[in-house]
Amino acid sequence: MPARLAALIILAALAAPVAASPLEESRYCGPPARDAEGRIARRMDVVAAFRSLYPCPSTWEYAGACPAWAVDHVIPLAVGGCDAVSNLQWLPANLKSCAGACKDRWERDVYKRRQP
Repeated sequence: MPARLAALIILAALAAPVAASPLEESRYCGPPARDAEGRIARRMDVVAAFRSLYPCPSTWEYAGACPAWAVDHVIPLAVGGCDAVSNLQWLPANLKSCAGACKDRWERDVYKRRQP
């Protein structure tokens, strides 16, 4: 139980900002942070917090490999999505990596039009 409590504390610290109204999308955070090479900077502590709350769908383990599944951002970072637990989901790996990340290209196209 102490591990679950620690995970909840981490989740609270990493959660996305609360929306001003119930209808406002809270998974948008604006332009992504970038590293020195210009790549989008990702936070592995957010992924670890997600994994501590949501077990792998194929093994039901909270740590270790997760065959055939990948952690995915619901709203992509490239179009302003938050790098937060509330914006992550488990996604079958074959959807995430089909023919050069076709899902990511489709999401960028869809979400860039809906971004507030």
